[in-house]
Amino acid sequence: VWQSRQSDHYCRELKEQGKEEWIKRKTGLQLDPYFSASKIRFLLDKHDAQQRAEQGELCFGTIDTWLVWKLTNGKKHITDVSNASRTMLMNLETLTYDDELLKLWNIPKCMLPEPKPSSCVYGKADLAFLGGEIPIAGAAGDQQAALFGQLCLAPGSVKNTYGTGAFLLMNTGSQ
Repeated sequence: VWQSRQSDHYCRELKEQGKEEWIKRKTGLQLDPYFSASKIRFLLDKHDAQQRAEQGELCFGTIDTWLVWKLTNGKKHITDVSNASRTMLMNLETLTYDDELLKLWNIPKCMLPEPKPSSCVYGKADLAFLGGEIPIAGAAGDQQAALFGQLCLAPGSVKNTYGTGAFLLMNTGSQ
């Protein structure tokens, strides 16, 4: 889960190598095991799964990825940009996974879900699940969705959430 610190040693090593600011410039994120990159690296190492990942036998994703995968009967391996941006693998300038970051973490791109806009048609639910090909037309990370749900629609609007963590999010407009 997000609170796991099992992969902290990867982040410490990269900080010692002076990679922290470089990663922050690309991703907008602090180098911390909170984000997915170090967790993916940890799992690949712990389960000796690098080769399987490189051969396309393993997929990574957050809950939105899993739900779309299941609802489309494995036809779509996607996520929205709000979730992809929390992996520490996505370049915020291009809104794509960054090849240099993937190389740094040694994470195969083929195991990552394709990032899509938060509001678009991702695919259609398989007939077997809902009795019809119902469009799956949106996804967003919980905090990002809450920003929208709390009507922080104008640039500069801010919201804070308190729970198992404390999260401050701001609508930054087109940046």
